[in-house]
Amino acid sequence: MELLTRSDAPDAKLGIVERSAYMAGNIGTALINTVVASFVMFYYTDVMLLNPGVVGTILLASRLFDGVTDLIMGVIVDHTHSRFGKGRVWLIRMCLPYAVSAILMLSVPAGSAGLVQYLYVILTYNLCNSICMTAIYVPYNSMTVTLTSDPYERGILGIFVMFGAIIGTMAVQSTIDAMTKALGGGPDAWRNAAVIYALCGMLLHLLCFFGTKERSINAAGQQKKIPIREEIKSVLTNKYWLLAVGATFCILFFTCMVGGSGMYFAKGILGDTAHYATLANSLSVAQLAGMFLAFLPMKKLGKRNTMLIGVGIVAVASLTQYLLGVDMAVIVICNVCKGVGAAFASAVLYGMVADTIDYGEWKSGIAAAGIGASAMTFVTKVAGGLSNALIGYLMDWSGYDATLAVQPDKAVFAINLCYTLIPVACGLLAILLLAFYKLDKSLPHIQKELAERRKGAEHEA
Repeated sequence: MELLTRSDAPDAKLGIVERSAYMAGNIGTALINTVVASFVMFYYTDVMLLNPGVVGTILLASRLFDGVTDLIMGVIVDHTHSRFGKGRVWLIRMCLPYAVSAILMLSVPAGSAGLVQYLYVILTYNLCNSICMTAIYVPYNSMTVTLTSDPYERGILGIFVMFGAIIGTMAVQSTIDAMTKALGGGPDAWRNAAVIYALCGMLLHLLCFFGTKERSINAAGQQKKIPIREEIKSVLTNKYWLLAVGATFCILFFTCMVGGSGMYFAKGILGDTAHYATLANSLSVAQLAGMFLAFLPMKKLGKRNTMLIGVGIVAVASLTQYLLGVDMAVIVICNVCKGVGAAFASAVLYGMVADTIDYGEWKSGIAAAGIGASAMTFVTKVAGGLSNALIGYLMDWSGYDATLAVQPDKAVFAINLCYTLIPVACGLLAILLLAFYKLDKSLPHIQKELAERRKGAEHEA
């Protein structure tokens, strides 16, 4: 394994330094996205004392806006032409706005009337999640396609990407409870914590920008303008893209449900939010360790079968935890198993979607890397937003009260539903979708034909 990338060929084998620089970008995004996906609902309900049902509705409605902005950004990436590439240039354009938007999101005015606070939530949550995150994360995800065209290299790159997500997630979930308590525990403490995470995220995005290079950009595709309708059609008629995105959503929804309900589980069932770090890190450390092994089944069995193994482990471990109760040792062991399963499943996500984009180009002649990759941003945010909304609705329905030391039985059931049973359903649905995914075997032939087409198109241009 080379330290530096030695080639600028489209199918270049990337060096460790460039892979790590690309990984840094996902660490930077994860620092903020973990706050959005796992803690923003808790911040709104238990710090700002806003109604969980109302907040859940706001977050759910924001998903509709997200769908529009992700699609628009995908089109923008596909039509971006700069000396820095299609996606990479947006990292330097949006890293500062994204950081500022995160700080604003966790700065709900404490002394204002309820209506003012809810309006502030609508504006700042959408500014951060639907606009700024979209404008940096869709281009970032598209770089999985444009850094290299080599399928196995994309798989390895996907593992580095998920390493970044886990490292960023662990950094937040390991520190946010202790940090906010040390800073006073109130609204100001959460805002100051956001400042720290946002500044670190911005620096990591800059590291990603300066440490990577886009190579696998279809020269003919840059010259030829494709109608937006045709780009969208090519993606929506790509069966493998739809299956890969569906399975990706299941995995991310599992992650967001466990992460988003973890603070409620620690507080409402275990009795102290301080337990959250143990719960979350037992899963994340195992997931990080599992990433070191994920390349083995990926190389031997392919991306699809590696994901099947992972989601199967997640489903079994989640069900086991529900059946065996809330003993701390049992929870930690089950979380370790879920972490290993999630590692196998998530390690191949980005590589699978990149492969399906190539399949779509082979089938339709349209290289829709931006729109195709925008799905990763869309499902990431929909998983986070929908999980937060569902948690909010269930907490409201169950009578959860942030001021009570002991929660009613209905609230305890709702928390367990979020933390264990819904993740079981996610694993089973992913298995069903993956049963129809059969791209891995035909991909080498497709890649070979695509390479020949691209060379011919370059000569004609």
